[in-house]
Amino acid sequence: MEATFFRFLAAELGPLLNSRRIEKIYGPAPEVWTFKLQSTGEQLNLLFRPAKSAGHLFTSPLKPANPQQAPAKVMWFRKRLQGRRLLEHHVDWPTLRIAWELTPSRNEGHGNILLFDVRNGLQLLDELPSGFGAAPEWPALEDIRDNDEIWREYPHVSPPLRKYLKGLPEAEAHAAYFKVVCGESNQFHCSRDEQKHPPLAWPRANDDLAFTSALEAASHYGAQTLFPLLEMEDTKETTSRIKSERKRLHRNLARLDQEETRLRKFIANKQLAEALQAELYRLKGLEGAESVEVIHPTEGPVTVALNPFLTVTENMERYFKLAHKGTRGLEHVKRRRLELNRELGKLENGSVPEKQAAAPQSAPVPVLPKRFKGLAVSVFVSSDGFTMVRGKNKKANHDIISKTASTFDYWLHVSDGPSSHVILRRDHPNQEIPESTLREAAMLCALKSYRKDDARADVMYALVKDVRKVKGFAHGQVVIKDTLGTIRVELDPALEKKLAK
Repeated sequence: MEATFFRFLAAELGPLLNSRRIEKIYGPAPEVWTFKLQSTGEQLNLLFRPAKSAGHLFTSPLKPANPQQAPAKVMWFRKRLQGRRLLEHHVDWPTLRIAWELTPSRNEGHGNILLFDVRNGLQLLDELPSGFGAAPEWPALEDIRDNDEIWREYPHVSPPLRKYLKGLPEAEAHAAYFKVVCGESNQFHCSRDEQKHPPLAWPRANDDLAFTSALEAASHYGAQTLFPLLEMEDTKETTSRIKSERKRLHRNLARLDQEETRLRKFIANKQLAEALQAELYRLKGLEGAESVEVIHPTEGPVTVALNPFLTVTENMERYFKLAHKGTRGLEHVKRRRLELNRELGKLENGSVPEKQAAAPQSAPVPVLPKRFKGLAVSVFVSSDGFTMVRGKNKKANHDIISKTASTFDYWLHVSDGPSSHVILRRDHPNQEIPESTLREAAMLCALKSYRKDDARADVMYALVKDVRKVKGFAHGQVVIKDTLGTIRVELDPALEKKLAK
């Protein structure tokens, strides 16, 4: 995160969070933190991921999915922070640090200061570090434009700031630098390109997205980058097993190719044995010869290498044994190759053993996070490449909402009657869903509902965060806080087979 942008972000974030109570702390991935904070309206979560260059610190109404068991480090912070309030905040923006004083704890040693260090992580301290919040010194603009290493002495003069100032005409550079020094900015920018650069307080390109709030820019960047990163982290173990299993199968198939080549050479000895057998009457008295010229009944003249220490008959029997060994071995190779190809086929179709998975090269099978393991669900891939998960029974309908779906995924259900629950997965909260994918998800929902035999059906859809389970309700029964809309679809029973994985 760039220092000047962090300066503006901290100026907005500090007052927003002052006096709020920490209700719960989560750890969706190693060194990624979610703080659920007191809020009278929409849910307020503070998401924090420290990193040397592209750290995250932003607010979101959505909470990333979390492991079923919180890591020890998360439990340590929960014990010391849960229920305490954030009081006055302090900022040391050149070093990307913001801290809040905490309400006193009943237990000693639970710390008085909660420090968010974007470069180094989360810390609980008794007091602020020495020099925290001191005003930085600013070098002359000429020194910034001429010295590539100036950030070493002035860390708040970041390489992106130097590049920005160096690219402006001198008069404009002086005016822009003056605004940076004074902490003035009314626009903040996020890149549109696929690299997803961290937000800045100045434009990186002409087509950058512009925001009037640093917090809005940070939240947009976080939604576009952190949520997909967490999904990747959730599937990392499965993806690693996929790679390992596919590599093992292809390695074994390659070894079978080598073994088949060797065995076919053995089988070729049958021709030599048959040639010796055809003229054995002529060769019975032959001794000590290293080779002999014979005529095969169908192949014609053949030169047969002999072991001079064996009789011709013994040489013939030896060749027959090698050929027989090759034939028997080749049957085993064929059977083993069939087994390995069957395993590959299962992997490519998404039906895998407990610790195996695979993604085919042509039509990738979606890798679901491990939290989907053991659920009775059907998995589909839309024509646009989006993963759709449909519950097979009431318990699965309940579990895919409560245990697996991300808060920003889409939930679909047929209007005014019983149906399966369908989760349309998204990589991040701002991801757009093509209408074709939405219609396919709605159709899959309707095909497992009371409207399955009708020509068309109305299907409603909402964000998962707005779908609530109520204590005492039967499995699958929910209350919808808000819907995104209703879509009418024509039912096509062939769609299930077409999109199934």
